[in-house]
Amino acid sequence: MLRNELAWFEKPENSVGSITSRVINETSTVKTIISDRMSVIVQCISSIVIATAVSMKVNWRMGLVAWAVMPCHFIGGIIQAKSAKGFSSGSTAAHSELVSLASESATNIKTVASFCQEEHVIQKAKTTLKKPMMKSRVESIKYGIIQGVSLCLWNIAHAVALWYTTVLVDRNQATFENGIRSYQIFSLTVPSITELWTLIPTVFSAISVLTPVYQTIDRQTEIDPDSPKNSPCESLKGDIEFQNVKFCYPSRPEITILDSFSLKIEAGSKVALVGPSGAGKSSVLALILRFYDVSEGRVLIDGKNIKKYNLRNIRARIGLVQQEPLLFSCSIRDNICYGCEGASEAEIIQVSRDANIHEVVSNLPRGYDTMVGEKGSQLSGGQKQRIAIARALLKRPAIMLLDEATSALDAESESSVINALESLKLSTTYVTVAHRLSTVINSDAIVVMDKGKVVEMGSHSTLTAATEGVYSRLSRLQSITRN
Repeated sequence: MLRNELAWFEKPENSVGSITSRVINETSTVKTIISDRMSVIVQCISSIVIATAVSMKVNWRMGLVAWAVMPCHFIGGIIQAKSAKGFSSGSTAAHSELVSLASESATNIKTVASFCQEEHVIQKAKTTLKKPMMKSRVESIKYGIIQGVSLCLWNIAHAVALWYTTVLVDRNQATFENGIRSYQIFSLTVPSITELWTLIPTVFSAISVLTPVYQTIDRQTEIDPDSPKNSPCESLKGDIEFQNVKFCYPSRPEITILDSFSLKIEAGSKVALVGPSGAGKSSVLALILRFYDVSEGRVLIDGKNIKKYNLRNIRARIGLVQQEPLLFSCSIRDNICYGCEGASEAEIIQVSRDANIHEVVSNLPRGYDTMVGEKGSQLSGGQKQRIAIARALLKRPAIMLLDEATSALDAESESSVINALESLKLSTTYVTVAHRLSTVINSDAIVVMDKGKVVEMGSHSTLTAATEGVYSRLSRLQSITRN
């Protein structure tokens, strides 16, 4: 069982392209089976039953012999079906890898085009198919040999049935006419058996495709979003505490992200996390949202272990604005109201003003009904960032997590948004991750992190006074950069 709910998606075989390929193959195969194959299967079974009954009626001895040689047909069909199953699995794997590459390239088409890597992607696709192509050639030869063996078994069955027909006629146990009729009925039954077994590879293919899909659907996670059932948190104050937390990402267990990390954040305060890249700042936010569980230690909210809260309930009381905001392919209004469908027009406009986006939206031809395009492609980075901030503000969260939330904004917009957040009359706990120190100057406390530990903590003035400190050094470097 997986250690947390996001570790599963970090595995290469569970990438978007792989999952998309599985769904496409599953849909196509199931559609084929339902619309085409099932009717043929029923027809073949009916033909076999009726032909057997008529053959027994015409000459029961011939009917028994026909059934006696049936195992040859079944064995031949099984051999063919199993070989076809193995032959199709390699093709499915190659198709999955190619779809993953195509999906990734299409998603990042601007990056591919800007670096002139179109030919490289095409060449990579060709390279991806070389090994499966060589394997397919070998498998096709094997399949041809196995097909010949199965046909040989079927012809042997025909020969035995025809030979026994002549024996019955010689012994006067059947007339020539009845012998020919019974053999003819048997001959007409064989194609139905053959066709029935040729459909089996499709059934096996459907099973092989459905299996990983069902594994995805039935996947169990240790972080159950609905457990415990009765854990209301409507009155969440926003106290946060980390007690000797050790954390490693499940995909990289050998690398320690947070090491004996301890921090206490009081409700209603504004705390900033700063430090060099890789210090573990964003990981702190991920643990507050319980995207992951800690390896050691505890994360407390309002003095209660976060594991004791119903995950859906507590996330409903936490707002998140990421460095790279993701918008859905719908209107600006729907994006702002995401998760808060019952919001009024006045509330939408108010949070848009707080996020400094209302004026921009109002100048658009369709206003808040403007479609943002796929992943917000019709908007600039700053506009997407402000819509994401408005979306988070609409939740009126007890805890607001800002992960480089103003990184895509210009200085004027950044100042407006920061002033708006500070002026909001909400008893909200703000936890801000920022590289630009201008964003966190007015924070109640600035926590400086390095290598997963707290190395400094205090106000802006206190930290800059320590000339040899990490924060002071970062402040001087940014001042030199701006100058």
